[in-house]
Amino acid sequence: MQQEIKKYPVQHPLLKKYIKFFWEIQSDHMELNHKVIPVRNIDLKFNLSDTPHYLWQDGKEHRLEKVYFSGLQDHFRNAQVRLNGKVHVLGICFLPEGFYPFLKVPVSEFKNQLLGLDEAGFKQTNEISERLLEAPDIAARLSLLENELVSILQNNKQTDDNFRELFYALNQNEYPFQLAEFCNRNNISIRQLERMYNKYVGVSAMAYSTLHRFQNSLNQLLHHDYSKLSDIAYNNGYFDQMHFIKEFKRFTGNTPKNFLHQEDSMLQIGKLK
Repeated sequence: MQQEIKKYPVQHPLLKKYIKFFWEIQSDHMELNHKVIPVRNIDLKFNLSDTPHYLWQDGKEHRLEKVYFSGLQDHFRNAQVRLNGKVHVLGICFLPEGFYPFLKVPVSEFKNQLLGLDEAGFKQTNEISERLLEAPDIAARLSLLENELVSILQNNKQTDDNFRELFYALNQNEYPFQLAEFCNRNNISIRQLERMYNKYVGVSAMAYSTLHRFQNSLNQLLHHDYSKLSDIAYNNGYFDQMHFIKEFKRFTGNTPKNFLHQEDSMLQIGKLK
């Protein structure tokens, strides 16, 4: 399944400020029943096949819209995406602060939710989906999608560059960091910073930092970039191996060893993050 996922670079210079890459997966038949694990950025998915995608959570199942995304999660919710049949999905992997300029809704409103783009208030969803279905190949689909996204940005006020600078400066801090000290150095109050984080990213600065650290650790785990778990723990600023395992279970509902053995996470398809 990993070989079926293809990644495509962003071409338009304006979009490079907001989107990490595009991706596509196609299969004549796929049976998928995978857990949704928290990530540090939003992935928007266009379902271009007739096979419906379902969200299962808390013993209930409902059909997802043709275009859907998951807001940032601050804990494991035991949610699963299920589908069975022909699959064709085109995805947009946004940068952590890159989703807000397209929808102009504080991203915190989508926290711990998986919902359709139309449901979130984006009214051009169906029109764009239909045009993507009519496109003859991936080059035409990506060109169409980039043109639509650029048009949206040109009509909207773009991300506050001041926040972008603060966001990347904060992520470069060594673990653990003191938020109050960072704010003092950058002449901003903690309250102002938290408002920006909730608006552009979707969770608080501290919650994002924890999620960011988990994601870095998970990437090492998925790519086997370690010799023992204690290496991952210390490389990413955990107090010790038990601290890492405890936080890992908070985000995945499982220990690192069991997580790798079960291979039932959406993140293990293509290792996209």
